[in-house]
Amino acid sequence: MSSNPASDEQYEKVWEQVEAMPPEQQKQLRAQALDQLLRRRRVMVDGKVTSLRRLQRRVEEQRRLYESGAFDETVRTLPRWQLQDMVPSEQLRQGAYKMQLRQREEAELELDRIGHGNVFSPRPVLSKLLGGRRDFGWGIYARTANAEQLLAGDWAGRDPQEAASDGRLYLDVVRNCHNLELTLVALTSRPLPLAPMRQQLAAKLKRSMQSLAGSQELQPQHKADLHDFISMFDDTRVAPAGWMDKSGCVKEGTHFMFSTTPEAHLLVEAITPGRLRDRRTSRIGVNRSPLVTGAIFDMFLGEEPLDDYGKKDVGHGMLWAANGFRFRPWEMRPGQYIAEEGPDGQITFPQPEAMESVGLPLRPSVFQMLDEQTKPLRRMLLGGIRRARRQMELVPAGASA
Repeated sequence: MSSNPASDEQYEKVWEQVEAMPPEQQKQLRAQALDQLLRRRRVMVDGKVTSLRRLQRRVEEQRRLYESGAFDETVRTLPRWQLQDMVPSEQLRQGAYKMQLRQREEAELELDRIGHGNVFSPRPVLSKLLGGRRDFGWGIYARTANAEQLLAGDWAGRDPQEAASDGRLYLDVVRNCHNLELTLVALTSRPLPLAPMRQQLAAKLKRSMQSLAGSQELQPQHKADLHDFISMFDDTRVAPAGWMDKSGCVKEGTHFMFSTTPEAHLLVEAITPGRLRDRRTSRIGVNRSPLVTGAIFDMFLGEEPLDDYGKKDVGHGMLWAANGFRFRPWEMRPGQYIAEEGPDGQITFPQPEAMESVGLPLRPSVFQMLDEQTKPLRRMLLGGIRRARRQMELVPAGASA
């Protein structure tokens, strides 16, 4: 196909004129040319002929509606139960005081609660005759798989009561707190004066640090680390967080979280009390001393724990993980059975499932189907075998098949 020289020359002259135009005029000219092209060009959409210009406007309108949320799924397009199932748990029941997770959301949590307990203080008048006053409840969380890996060699297979009373178990836990990603959560049960709490915390931490360091006198650096950690709870520093009242007391229902890092540092956070929608999380500070980090957990798991019953509960939880068990039912390993202690004190295990025997000479392919196929097919095959057995019993003796 040959081109027309006159048309080419005319095109080149027009193009030279366009290139000589200012940039703004070139932009306007291109827009006009594109608009004319879109208006003249015809396409088939939904069985109808339309211009590209109308198709462009239609697409832009659909995009605008989509971005405005007009096509989002709502109660008009989904059942209420299905819509609620799509809402995260932290956005449900905002007026409640406690969050409830779904099973699938609980399965996504990385840490398991190993054990928990309570700390009491004597009553002002009657001492502990009435059981004392509960100051706060606490719990320790960790990675179960890491606990099995670190503790199985020395503590798996041992008598639980004997191992839970051995102080070396808790020393191993404290020394590996950063490898286990130990996390301590404390929940206040009544208003607690912050100033006396700081003094008691400093004294208890000092004894725990001395015990872990194996010396009655702390080094100057360790003393400075202890002072820095206690200073994080100064009244003027934590007052804006919202979990301390005007009288200088920690409000009832305040959560404190002490989380370890792979470097054996300790992140300290607090959550204000109240309903879920009103709670706020604040960062108190970060401790970078491994000795202080270990001393925090030694206060609960050391030789002089704040709660002896809670310490034993954590010990049993660590032994549970060291022996390969899991805390969540859907994570239990196949072939593991939990023994139960009967009324007579004897340990009993659940009986294994009885295998159903078949007394007919079947071909190997049938046994393969029984093993590999689903339960409905298995019931169907076994039902056919039983019917065949009954028919064989009805056949007179000596009759030929």
